Amino acid sequence: MATKIETVFSTGAMLYTVIHNPNDGTIWNTANSAWETFNASVWAQYAISMTEQATTGYYEANYPTAISGVLTTEVCYQQSGSSPAISDAPATGIGQSQGSNVAAIANSTTAASTLAISVGTMPTGAIVSGTLTSTAFTTSLADTTDNVYQGRLIIFTSGALVRQVGNITAYSGSTFTIMVGGAFTSAPSAGDTFIIV
Repeated sequence: MATKIETVFSTGAMLYTVIHNPNDGTIWNTANSAWETFNASVWAQYAISMTEQATTGYYEANYPTAISGVLTTEVCYQQSGSSPAISDAPATGIGQSQGSNVAAIANSTTAASTLAISVGTMPTGAIVSGTLTSTAFTTSLADTTDNVYQGRLIIFTSGALVRQVGNITAYSGSTFTIMVGGAFTSAPSAGDTFIIV
């Protein structure tokens, strides 16, 4: 399934998006499927047409599959003539917009890439029936390596313990049980969710 560029806007508009590479300032040219230095005379080649779903105000376009490993920004424009033109204004008042790999932290795409890598190492799970105490609980984690999460933190994201944090002191790979140093305010319940950082 193709990755989508999505936005919400007034119904009946002609929208398109232009993809920028903030690392080097280039723009994606859809005609030759390559990054290039901005050239106003080929503006229409930068446009990726967005299609409205019925009259819902929901617009989407396929993110170019040739773009990979690059954090990008997408800007939506409202087409005023028969084809995209440099004079088209950005679509303002967008309800929300979502593209692919849209990220920068303090204008640093390197920081965003580093964060994405670290977030990829943060497993999520849920409490399941079994051991349910304030210091030990059975989880939905599937890792069979003992103590693989030792020294990391568990943060509850739902249930009575939401936002509480515990230091993982042990993990049983045979029972999928986490043990923490210091008790939570109560035992978690089956179905409570968490993330390990």
